[in-house]
Amino acid sequence: MVIKNNNLNQIWSGLAVEELLRHEIDFFCISPGSRSTPLASAAAFNRRAQKIIAYDERGSGFYALGYGQALQKPAVIIVTSGTAVSNLFPSVVEAFLSKIPMIILTADRPPELQDTGANQTINQDNIFGRYVKWFFNMPCPDYAINPSFVLSNIDNAVSSSMSEPKGPVHLNFMFREPLAPLPHEQGDICKKYILEANSWAGKNAPYCSYTKTEKNCRHYPDDIILKTISGNNRGLISVGKLSSDSDRESLLKLIRILKWPVYADITSGLRLNKSAGTNIIKHFDTAILEPDFCLYAKPEAVIHFGNRITSKRFFEFFKLYSPEIFANVKNDNVRYNPEHLPVVTVESEINIFCDYLAGRIKDLKQKEDFKDFYEKKAEEAQRIIDINLGEDTELSEVFISRFLSRNLPDDSCLFLSNSMPVRDFELYAESTDLNIKVGSNRGASGIDGIIASSAGFAAGNRKICTLVIGDIAFIHDINSLSLIKKSGFPVIIILINNNGGGIFNFLPVSECSEIFKEYFIAPHNYRFSGAAENFKIKHNYAFTRDDFIKLFEDAGSNAQNEKESCIIEAVTNDEHDYRLRKKIKREIISILHI
Repeated sequence: MVIKNNNLNQIWSGLAVEELLRHEIDFFCISPGSRSTPLASAAAFNRRAQKIIAYDERGSGFYALGYGQALQKPAVIIVTSGTAVSNLFPSVVEAFLSKIPMIILTADRPPELQDTGANQTINQDNIFGRYVKWFFNMPCPDYAINPSFVLSNIDNAVSSSMSEPKGPVHLNFMFREPLAPLPHEQGDICKKYILEANSWAGKNAPYCSYTKTEKNCRHYPDDIILKTISGNNRGLISVGKLSSDSDRESLLKLIRILKWPVYADITSGLRLNKSAGTNIIKHFDTAILEPDFCLYAKPEAVIHFGNRITSKRFFEFFKLYSPEIFANVKNDNVRYNPEHLPVVTVESEINIFCDYLAGRIKDLKQKEDFKDFYEKKAEEAQRIIDINLGEDTELSEVFISRFLSRNLPDDSCLFLSNSMPVRDFELYAESTDLNIKVGSNRGASGIDGIIASSAGFAAGNRKICTLVIGDIAFIHDINSLSLIKKSGFPVIIILINNNGGGIFNFLPVSECSEIFKEYFIAPHNYRFSGAAENFKIKHNYAFTRDDFIKLFEDAGSNAQNEKESCIIEAVTNDEHDYRLRKKIKREIISILHI
């Protein structure tokens, strides 16, 4: 146990860090600052704490977000007072909506400096509002307060962050000077104070412990679902983001038994995985809302597992063609029903529910032609994409997503930026035998903090990560290239530079020619080799398919052998990509007519 007892600020901070470590919360994202000196130095002095230094608090928050997304356990963020705290807001919102655990330790000025015009002092009391699961204002350290007060509050923070739904928690530490871990005239009193925690200090366990029991299905009134499954019905499984490998494995087992078609979101971990068999529907997002297709493809029963789906049209489809039953299975009580459908919600651990259901299914009489219909249309759609990519020779975003899905390093991870990358993989990626873990910030679906998130995702997974990001999102987070350089696990950045916001080509505003280009496409005319050079990250341009293929092969080799991150800047033409996507969509729609 490492607790400096030079002053009371240091003791409280040391207690907090040590207690977090006893909960196996051992990764700290620290941004330099004066008022947070006690917290930062407590983490610095403890060798069991893993640390990364982030110059920018916004990047620190998103790095912690990526780390938490990878491991489903929180990283700890330490920042100073003032606007440093405000800079965490976007990552806190994303963590809350994505149900990702995160522990935020902010430093603050003492009460006598609040609301006085004192420098670097803002109102930090519950600053994140409804976007944290728990907030507590820690008073200035005081000898009258027993050390157990600090320990039990840290314990409650860990429990709150890790209980379902997981999410961010915030402890706001007020500190008076002295802040530095230097000897103080009250050193003898400090030594006596720490003795009050002797019984805790002599152990390795947390002061308070919390036990989580599994939510089981033994008493769930499942007659409706079982009758639906066992009857002669046309069923569909949809899968959003899953938080664990055990959820994926149990769900795959149920999928193989049911033989229902499966709409797996790209973030589910099933979309790129061949082990799910032929049940996985591809290009469903293109097909839905096409009337001829929907009349035959509409299911009578839907069971949804996990978090939200990338596709907006997914729920619109069920709003238009209501299934007899729509069951939503997840391990929390957070509502997921954007179209206000009559949903049957099952609050259960997903793996337990799937195992339970798989064991009770008898006399299955599913309509095989329903699944076969989906499979046939998916195969035809695959053929159309391949034919178009064979005829088109330019380096396109469609080609990049399809090529990467086939050629990512095995047993690696993939992080997809919001805007076009996550949608392109949803539409054009192929399933392979590769073991790929997929991450994406789909809670609030912003384009900020993507580089930092990918670095944290790589560190949490302890694997090579391929990041696919557009130029506008890259500009948003360009300073987080410092985190790529510092992170111990390589990130291959695929920077798609189409000179602006190409996604707006697909929106109705594209018809407003007098404002569209300047205010929405917003061309920047930037290239990014200089930024890469400043951060000492290897950079290459890809102007052709051959360029891209060779550079990605080299990048994978260097990442595996040299642990080297790099940037491949793929220069594409958004007008060409728009036409190619439209052509593919038209041809896929043409095969949907029954």
